[in-house]
Amino acid sequence: MEITMAILKQLQGKSKVGLSDLRDYPLNGIHHHHMVLATFCKGVGIDEHKAQELIHQKFHGQTPRRPLKSNEIEDAVRKAYRSPSKLSFKKMSGDVIIEKVFTKTSDNSFWNNEMPMPKVEANHASISKAETKTPWTLEDMFEESPCRVSDCTPAQIIQMLFDPEDLICCGSVTSFASIQARDWLSKSFVGEQIVPNPSRVPVGVNKSGKPSAHCRDATGERRYLVIESDDEDKTFDQKACVLRFLRDEVEARLAMVVHTAGKSLHGWYHSSGCPKTDWDFMNLACRLGADPRMWLPEQLARTPNALRDGKGLIQKCLYLDPR
Repeated sequence: MEITMAILKQLQGKSKVGLSDLRDYPLNGIHHHHMVLATFCKGVGIDEHKAQELIHQKFHGQTPRRPLKSNEIEDAVRKAYRSPSKLSFKKMSGDVIIEKVFTKTSDNSFWNNEMPMPKVEANHASISKAETKTPWTLEDMFEESPCRVSDCTPAQIIQMLFDPEDLICCGSVTSFASIQARDWLSKSFVGEQIVPNPSRVPVGVNKSGKPSAHCRDATGERRYLVIESDDEDKTFDQKACVLRFLRDEVEARLAMVVHTAGKSLHGWYHSSGCPKTDWDFMNLACRLGADPRMWLPEQLARTPNALRDGKGLIQKCLYLDPR
């Protein structure tokens, strides 16, 4: 694993780790970058309070894209410093090597407490090429949809995407439930958010050690990869072009496209079943402007045809091909 000069300095006692050793904040993924910096500080032995100070200085030393939320950095540092994962150090051929020791969320879990995410930045030339090669308007997308579901309820669309016995986690904001797909049909309310991958258990243990229906520990094997672009400088037709490019040129199986009733389109692609193939696909999608956080198996997506809370708008399912 690559080791930064800052860690070498710390280990070899040549100098203290300072503000300049922390990576600059990217344009997107600010919350995730808090965790990256906090984990780095923890790994090089900085105490928790000092880590908070350094990350605050780093954030405010750049032009922030958005204001900080209350205790946002403090919560990220607390979470990183209480994570059961750790760093182990050993000597190899005279060099210092750092190995990350990952731990499962629980004994029967499919996932680790910490997961790397793609670090590929959006490439404007690649995005423009995709837009030119595979033009797609929302109107054309809707017309080409193998299934017309404008009049379907969210629960009915869930039946098309999942097996009847699959545990599907849905909800809104902080209230979630994980029940079999067929049982959502009898519920009057599904919720605006959904986990794209079936749960392995109805309730798991979240990172705070509390029972939760929506957490990584409860999430089962990957079923779908959701590709999201929230670039406000792109039109929805331009975002649709990228989704078509991934479908037609990369030959990824596009199952669904949902308009989030906000600034994004969510493209649901079938998992290949091979973690390496899925990882390569996600990295390519990130090069085309996708949000890397959607790589996390428990990451929420927008429930198709559900009412978006606070906006009064339907998160329309524009395209459905659940084959």
